[in-house]
Amino acid sequence: MSPAFQRFQFSFFEDPRSARDGLDTSSLAALDGDERSRAESMLLAFLPDARAVIGLGVLRARIAEPKLTALFETERKQQIEARDNPRMQPGGSDEWYPSALLYLAHALWRIHPEPRWPQAAIEVLSSAPHWVFRQEAVHALEGVSEPAAVMALTHALDDADPLVRHAAARGLLTLYGLPADPADPQSMAIRVMSADAARRDIARQEILTAIAGRAAVAP
Repeated sequence: MSPAFQRFQFSFFEDPRSARDGLDTSSLAALDGDERSRAESMLLAFLPDARAVIGLGVLRARIAEPKLTALFETERKQQIEARDNPRMQPGGSDEWYPSALLYLAHALWRIHPEPRWPQAAIEVLSSAPHWVFRQEAVHALEGVSEPAAVMALTHALDDADPLVRHAAARGLLTLYGLPADPADPQSMAIRVMSADAARRDIARQEILTAIAGRAAVAP
């Protein structure tokens, strides 16, 4: 068993802090041959856990597409029902949370890009009342070059929450192969978080100018 496989196994199945610290996706992506196949089988057996969904997306596991699609369709149906059902909306007795749908949409886009996957995330980004879910929707659109997704990220540069604006800025800059250094306080992605409207608007325009005419970079 290689060190990379050991790191993957610990991170995805054993580490109690993985939700806080993040999954070791780089170790998973580095696997090949029998270890990659073994990891794929382990993750398939671990569905519908979100860690399995994320991992199968990292592997771009075509064998997982039918199961992930079935899970996606179930969540998508609930998303549509929640629009008209007060009990499934925020604060309702049967409140529906979009996180699972967003993980599935992102994984399926990596496995087999289709517009219907990001469309679900776009709807969350445009309508979720809580900033956490809008931020998750931005992350679900990372690497998606569909015009509708780019437009949604552009609109999110004006989101009411600074963290959502920051995530959208980084998503757009990364999509077009531009640096988005979170350590630079003068970076466009940092300045778009500003509470000062003028400073924020200048950063927004700089981002749009920077990506104008550029080709998207495949993730």
